[in-house]
Amino acid sequence: MKDNKGALLITIIVFLTMAGILGSSIGYFLQNVPYAIKSVNTVEQSYYLAESGLRYAIMENKDEKDYDELRAIYEYGKREVYIPKKAASTPQTDLAGKFRMEFSRASFHNSKGMFIHSYAEIEKKARPYSKNPLVQASSKRQLNLEYRGKNNFDLEFKLEHFDQNKSENKRVWNLTDTFFAANTKKLREKNILQLKSNSQWNWVLASLNWGKSGEVDLREYQNAITKVLSYMIQININCYPYPNHQKDKDFMAGLNFRVMNDSRYKPGRESFRERIAYYGISLFKSGGKKQGNPPCWLMKDLSESCNQLLGDSFIFQEEGEKACEDPNAECLVPNVPYVIFWIKRENREEIELLAYSDLRNIIDNKGNYVFIKKLKPLDWGFREWLNIGVFLKEIESAGQKINELQVGLRLGDINNSEKKTDWTYPSILRFVKVSHSDPGSSTILSDRNLLSVDLRATDNPPDEIGFHALYDNTIPSSKKYNIEFKSFRLDCYGADCTETTERITQF
Repeated sequence: MKDNKGALLITIIVFLTMAGILGSSIGYFLQNVPYAIKSVNTVEQSYYLAESGLRYAIMENKDEKDYDELRAIYEYGKREVYIPKKAASTPQTDLAGKFRMEFSRASFHNSKGMFIHSYAEIEKKARPYSKNPLVQASSKRQLNLEYRGKNNFDLEFKLEHFDQNKSENKRVWNLTDTFFAANTKKLREKNILQLKSNSQWNWVLASLNWGKSGEVDLREYQNAITKVLSYMIQININCYPYPNHQKDKDFMAGLNFRVMNDSRYKPGRESFRERIAYYGISLFKSGGKKQGNPPCWLMKDLSESCNQLLGDSFIFQEEGEKACEDPNAECLVPNVPYVIFWIKRENREEIELLAYSDLRNIIDNKGNYVFIKKLKPLDWGFREWLNIGVFLKEIESAGQKINELQVGLRLGDINNSEKKTDWTYPSILRFVKVSHSDPGSSTILSDRNLLSVDLRATDNPPDEIGFHALYDNTIPSSKKYNIEFKSFRLDCYGADCTETTERITQF
C-alpha cells in the first residue's frame, strides 16, 4: 500500500487532461461550422454573380449592338459588386464579389452572334467579429452565354439563289450545267428551277454551299457538346409536268442529306464519285431493269456515255431475280410510284436501297389515290407538285450517334402560287425496310453509316444538304421533259433548337 500512494490522483489528472483536450477540439469544431457553411455558400454566390453579369449584358443590348461595339463597352477589368445596404450587416464593408466580362465570336457569318463570358470571384476575407485570423476560401465561377441575335433560321431560297452567273464562292447552291432557271418569264416569276435533259449526263446533285455563301451557318444547328446535327428540309418537286409524259419513264428526284463531299474534289474528276457520300429521299418510278433500253443509272454499265451512278442496287418483281422468288422478299414493282430511302457510301459507286413506301397504299375516304394517278392499267404516275420533307434527328447515346428520320409527303403547289411552305404534314409515310437490322416503328428510319462531323473543327465542312434528280436519258433533249423544283426550306430541329436567343452553359 505504501508503494501505490498517489496512483488515484495521477489517474484523475490523466482523465481530466483528456477531457480538456476533447472538449477543446469539439468547441473548435463547433465554432467553425458556420464558417464551413459560409464557404459552401460562396460557391453559390459566385454562380449567381456570374449569371448576373450575363443577364446585365443582354439587358443592355436591346439595340442589337454588333460584336465590336458591345465588346468596346463592356469588356473591362474586374468590377466590384456590393451587397445592398438593407441586406448587409455592415454596408460599408460587405463586398459581394467581383466580375468581369469577355467576348468571342460565335459565328463567322452573323455579326450579331457571339459568346459572352462572365467571370465572377468571391475573394478570401477574414471572418468578421472573430479574433481568429483564419479566412474563408475564395470561390470562382465562369458562365458562358451564346447570343444569337434575332436570327430564327428560317430561309426561303428564291430564284436568285440559283443564279449560275454568280461566282462559285457566292452561290448558295453548287449546281452543274444541267440545271437551269425556267426559260419563260411566267415560270421565272414562280421561282422554278428546271432540270435540262441531256443525253450524256443522266443525274444531277445540287448541294448547299453554306460554308462559302454566308446565307446560313449550319454550325449554329449543331450541339456544342455532343456534336449531333439535326434539321428539317423540304422542297416542292414536279416530275415531267406535261400530261401523261410520265408513261414508261424512269426517274427519281428528291432531297439529299449528310452530303459528305470534299470541296477539293469537283464533279467530272474521277476522284469525285469515289469521295462523295450521302443519303437520299426520292420520288421514284421505273419500269425495271429488263425493260427495253432502261436508263443506265439503273444498270451496271461502265460505258463512258452512261456515267454510272446506281449500279445494280434495285431488285424488281417479275424479272426473274432469285431474291424475288421468295414471296416475303422486299422487291419493287415496275411502273409504280414510290418514295425510297437510299444511301451512297464513300468509295462505292452503287446506291443501296434501304427502305421504300408504296404510294398506292395512300387513299382518301372516297377510295382515290392521294399522291398518284393512273396512267394506264399497269402504270401509275405522280401528281403535279408534291412537297416532300425530311425530319432528321441525330441522337447520341453512350458516345455513339445514330440518324433517325421521318418523311412527310403532301400535295404541293399545284397552281404555282406564292404560298409559303410550312412543316404541317398530313401524311408521315410508312416504310418497308429492306434491311431487317432496323426493327421498330415503320415511320421512323434509322441508320448510322453517315454521321455528322464536327463542323467547327474542319477547314472544309461538308455541304451536308442537297437535292437531286436522275432522269431517263433516252428522252430526246429537244422534248424538254423536265423535272422542276421550287420552294426549298431549311429549319433547325430537335432539342437543341430554341425560340429564345439565350443559351446559358455552366462550366
